[in-house]
Amino acid sequence: MHTYLLTRGIKHEVDQFITELQGKYLPFKWRDLNNKDNQLQDTMVQLGVRPIQLWELVYPEESRDVIMTTLFKLPAKKGERTAGMTQHKRHEKFIWLLRKMLGIKTPIKTWNTSQTIPIRCQGIELIHIGDKPDYWVDKDGKNVGKKEEGAYEAL
Repeated sequence: MHTYLLTRGIKHEVDQFITELQGKYLPFKWRDLNNKDNQLQDTMVQLGVRPIQLWELVYPEESRDVIMTTLFKLPAKKGERTAGMTQHKRHEKFIWLLRKMLGIKTPIKTWNTSQTIPIRCQGIELIHIGDKPDYWVDKDGKNVGKKEEGAYEAL
């Protein structure tokens, strides 16, 4: 049986919830094929907890290139499936739907790859859903759509 759920909450509370779930064991009938009598045996199995997570990274616009390179390495070439893209083409319609639900734009196609931040990323598929620009706050404290003199980025 597979049950799918979303979590939303304070990060350390979600982490604690997941840690506790991982520590649960359930009764399970199992057949040891190496055993001569080949009978079902009562045993315990650990609850399998496999994350499928949606993350929002928030950073200054000026750091976009280094973030893109750190996460996705090189931009995809036309017609190529590479970092940042789902490994299954059939998932693209769901990625599109997520993008629409979140009100975010299609991922950028190019970026400067001259800088990166060292980070461990093994055994993980990173799918670039898209990007959403910040709004800016002008010197009078009003939200404005674009960067202007004296405005700062509202992360």
